[in-house]
Amino acid sequence: MYELASLWTHGVGWIQFERDTEKRKAFMDEYFEVILSGYRSETAIEDNLLKQLQLFIKLTILENIVDAFEVALNEGEELEDDGELAYLFKCLEEDIPYRGFFHDIYSCDAPFEYDG
Repeated sequence: MYELASLWTHGVGWIQFERDTEKRKAFMDEYFEVILSGYRSETAIEDNLLKQLQLFIKLTILENIVDAFEVALNEGEELEDDGELAYLFKCLEEDIPYRGFFHDIYSCDAPFEYDG
């Protein structure tokens, strides 16, 4: 499921500048259907696990946050927030599903950034 969540998360790049939320959602539904079909051709996955996709997308968010801290620590620098980290934290704190991609927090002008 983590692999599928990562594929979903990376797929948003194909349509991240579309202003119409419904078009973004329709694209992502179709995109994920194709991804899932290919995935299932090689790996068995039960439908009840697919209901947990959002939980695994949250895990990818946590991974991005931890990675940012790890990079800053390894480089001996303070963590700088360019808006992306604030966005990720906001999605987690407010339990905004699907990385905010279909929520009011999302901006096509500044994808996945939050200036709070």
